[in-house]
Amino acid sequence: MKTIFIRKSLPYTLLLLGVFFMPFNSFNGFEVLGEFKRDSCFLFFFLSGVLIFFTKKIKFPFYSTLFKVVLLIVFYFFISGILNVYDMSHYYFKHTSGLNRFIRQITSLLLSSVFLIYVFYNVLRHYEVNEIFFTLRKVISYSLLIVALYGFVEFLIVKGKRTELMPILNLFNYFPFTKAHIDWTTNRMSSVSFESPALATYLISIAGWMFSYVLTEKGFKRFIPMFLTIILSFLSGSRAGIFVIVIQVLILVMYLMKDKRFKKLFINIFLISSVLGTLMMLFYSKPIIGYISSKVMSFKTSDDVHAMSNKTRFGIQTAMFEVFLNNPIKGAGYGLQAFESSKLYPEWAVKGNWEFKYKYLNDKHKGFPPGFNLYLRLLSETGVIGFTFFMFLIVMLLSWCYKKTFKRQGFQSVIPLMITISMVGFAFNWLKMDTFRIYFFWLCLTLIILIQRQGTRDERKKNNSFNTPLQ
Repeated sequence: MKTIFIRKSLPYTLLLLGVFFMPFNSFNGFEVLGEFKRDSCFLFFFLSGVLIFFTKKIKFPFYSTLFKVVLLIVFYFFISGILNVYDMSHYYFKHTSGLNRFIRQITSLLLSSVFLIYVFYNVLRHYEVNEIFFTLRKVISYSLLIVALYGFVEFLIVKGKRTELMPILNLFNYFPFTKAHIDWTTNRMSSVSFESPALATYLISIAGWMFSYVLTEKGFKRFIPMFLTIILSFLSGSRAGIFVIVIQVLILVMYLMKDKRFKKLFINIFLISSVLGTLMMLFYSKPIIGYISSKVMSFKTSDDVHAMSNKTRFGIQTAMFEVFLNNPIKGAGYGLQAFESSKLYPEWAVKGNWEFKYKYLNDKHKGFPPGFNLYLRLLSETGVIGFTFFMFLIVMLLSWCYKKTFKRQGFQSVIPLMITISMVGFAFNWLKMDTFRIYFFWLCLTLIILIQRQGTRDERKKNNSFNTPLQ
């Protein structure tokens, strides 16, 4: 009985705690964890994985093609470093050798992919997919409520200049993994996350889960999680985050139009949105047009507010593409592009840019320059071969999503719809960030594996019932 409790209940509880604390990363973190130092959720996932290991009841989904492709990707990314071992041995940047950087990046990749699948699969395989979905969604919604509460107090302070509310915000210092702070430099909101792009990534990750309330619940309250997600994404000020959330909303709308059960719901949402949109444009046309215009123009390198960050982002991406052109087949080696990119940053990006002077080209600053784009990073580090393997995985996932979401009707397509909205969000989000530490991506991938496993098991039971002779 004790073994069953450890194997099922305690790891499951730790997993749920990890999901709950996913956005809470505004504390200083634990330096020993490296890239994972701010990721409070990883502490719970790691402890869950350790407990599973000691039960000696470990299983990996080797039967799954998806899992095999993930293993192939990880294996080839390791090989990409071996193919560049000579250059790696001569790399040295920010007091870090090429070998040291490669080992750390491969370790981070293994923890972000294979280890997370191992944890999620071994914990969740004991439960039905529907039970997993509703439990995780409830945990996420509770977490979102706290994120929203902090966010709205922060909004009143930053935008409403209600600085007398700071004592209320400071109460969140007593909440785990949270340090109350206001970004007075940019006046952007980040809630319990350490920066606004991190908040946007979290909202993109949970959008599918929160949108699904519209399909499974009744009454007006089913719209609250969706509205909170959308409103917070706009308040975060993240340009890319807003764009991706809009894409995710469009996918939900496309589904509502496709499924006959939700035609009335779609018509009601369309009518309400049209009326509200018209009223807002009548009374607030100038602020709305100004806001949209500012977000569109903010992607220019001459924009007054975002010019520096745009120059940095586009300059680093340009350098990464140059690294790819110099190493189109094998790349520079996984995790090693910064050693090459640092020599190729364009003059227009570096000149007068304090981010390069004090951070990315400063040996005293420990952090390596981010790539700001996973696709370009993989092209530069693993060449066309590694990039093709990764895109094959993305195509496999999106193909599964399309078949299960838009070629089916009824409740069976609700969970696939959630995964579809999430996967599309991840695919777009990787245009602005270059890390595999997107925990909900690996959770959704594991859910697909479990859905396939459950479908195979149900099919087997069905066939056995047909083959059973009549008494």
